[in-house]
Amino acid sequence: AKQNQSLRAFANQASVEELLAKQEEAKKAEEALIKQLDERCEAERKKPSISWSPVPLEAVTEKHKKKSPGMFYGLEFPWTSQMLQDFGAKWLTEAFHKAGSLESTNRVTSLKVEDTKVTGGNNAGKFLITVKYAKEREGLHTKLFAKVPFAMTKETKQDRLSSSVLKQPMDFCEINTYRLAETKLPTPTPKFYYGDISNETTNYIIITERVPFVGMGGRKKAHLNPYEVEGPYDKCKDYELRGDPKEYYSLIMEVSGRIAGADKSGRMGTKEFVQHNFPTLRAPPGDLRAWGANPTGPSGSAPQARQSQLRIGIQFFSQTAAHFFPSYAVKQEFIDKFTDTLMKFSAYMMEIECWKHEDLDYVALSHANLNVDNAYYWRDEAGKLCCGVLDWGGFGQSCLGHKLWWYFNCSEFELLKDNFEHFFKTFIDSYHESGGPKLDLKTLERMVKLTCLQNLSVMVAAVPDCLRQIPAQDWASVKDRKDKRIDDNLGDKSTLRTTLRSMDNGLRMIEEIGIDRDLQWFIDEIWVKKYNQQPKTRAMIFGED
Repeated sequence: AKQNQSLRAFANQASVEELLAKQEEAKKAEEALIKQLDERCEAERKKPSISWSPVPLEAVTEKHKKKSPGMFYGLEFPWTSQMLQDFGAKWLTEAFHKAGSLESTNRVTSLKVEDTKVTGGNNAGKFLITVKYAKEREGLHTKLFAKVPFAMTKETKQDRLSSSVLKQPMDFCEINTYRLAETKLPTPTPKFYYGDISNETTNYIIITERVPFVGMGGRKKAHLNPYEVEGPYDKCKDYELRGDPKEYYSLIMEVSGRIAGADKSGRMGTKEFVQHNFPTLRAPPGDLRAWGANPTGPSGSAPQARQSQLRIGIQFFSQTAAHFFPSYAVKQEFIDKFTDTLMKFSAYMMEIECWKHEDLDYVALSHANLNVDNAYYWRDEAGKLCCGVLDWGGFGQSCLGHKLWWYFNCSEFELLKDNFEHFFKTFIDSYHESGGPKLDLKTLERMVKLTCLQNLSVMVAAVPDCLRQIPAQDWASVKDRKDKRIDDNLGDKSTLRTTLRSMDNGLRMIEEIGIDRDLQWFIDEIWVKKYNQQPKTRAMIFGED
């Protein structure tokens, strides 16, 4: 983008030949840089594949302070900003050499962790670094970005355990994606410099090029030139986007379609390579038993535990924080529908997962949660919106409809309600044009809607964390989403704001889109007719004797 912007200065020169010569020179320089990146990726792709072994919670709590060699490059590594400063330029040089991002004839001469605070997201700590090299050159960045696990403090311990235990191997996947696929992805992404993780402690570090956001550090700029990068944006704040949110989400659909299509076309590697290096299906397609189906009872949470979670959630959205949710959410009629829908969904949870993954046309490599904050945006000279993608945690093969809901769960509901069909048609067309099969719109929409119920179940279970961040008696004083206690990132994370936004979307999807009817469609048409099973009784669903 910088290169394209610099070329604009030559447009006023009289000599067309000079302009063309400079453009050709710039093109060759760009191709040389891309070749260097491609050689690094190819060297990594030729190495034996590395697998993650599950780490129990006890190991994380006991060993989170222990230094341990990384899985990919074998070095002990820092996992806090202070540790990185202490490890110093000599260690960073060795790390970059090991990763192939810095030539052996060059070295880092100094590094400094900057004071600028970086918040946002729910899964990691982040900070900025400035480095100097013995030999500066084009394509070698001095402004870098680092990502590390949350500290095991009172404020972020639960988030650390969520990322390192419940969501594992999310962080492993992000490093592997940068390491292996930087030049295979059909979208711009920050240049990878180093990343490693311990399979003993789950500590990790990722160091990449820093995206040059114009708003970094709280700076404000009313007008942006072509190729200047907007943002950074944050979750659940679509009102801060510089343009029409529909334009941004449409672009996200196009890009996600290209990524999934790159898997189907073979661009990301052979089937064998993908299966050995990225998460794939956890059970054979269509094998109900292997996916955890249970014809005689719930396949999700135990009914009593689920009902307890729902009672806490209902208290929250109908009383404690009722002013954050639709007015109908306080009515008993809606509460009954909500309860019946989520209990029924829990009863068929694994059966739905089996159906979502049985047709491999709907399964491909995809980003885990491509919300607006996990991309970076600029406009070209014609005003066209463009983007790159970051935060590749959890990148792997799974149901595309499942992933698409996680791209919209933090959006404004009206945007989704008014453009539901448009967004998913955009994805289908992009996927097909990029090498994927032509998907059925209705089937994809149903997968998205059923995933919404899963997401809503997770958000309801997160209500106790909302009450830890803002006690129940204080919610009446929180007037709206712009209150600093919601709008700010408490504890450097956006979990509170995300829970509120996603829960509101889920409640409205039930009442205003009618996704409870899609759940009943699954029971009637898939579970009963296609799988030839008996519908589960109310006694099974609610755990009644």
